[in-house]
Amino acid sequence: MESLDYLSKVLKPIVDYELQNGNEIERIDRPAGTKCPLAIVFKKPLDFSGYEKLYGKPSGVDKWENRDRHYDLEAGYVCEKTRQAMAGPIK
Repeated sequence: MESLDYLSKVLKPIVDYELQNGNEIERIDRPAGTKCPLAIVFKKPLDFSGYEKLYGKPSGVDKWENRDRHYDLEAGYVCEKTRQAMAGPIK
């Protein structure tokens, strides 16, 4: 897998948590839309409650969810500063 050194400092620990807990990166989109320069998309849903239970709500990120069936049904975090995002399918 490629290095994730370019990833936002606030998203990196969340991505690491997902990888350590068996989730896998499905793809990395660059850009991922007009307002998102990069998105890491996971194969399985993100473990929001598990991460937040251990480390608290991450600062510098917003949680988001898309339920518009015209697009992938996903939920994730986006960095407030860089607009980089990470997502997984909605359960």
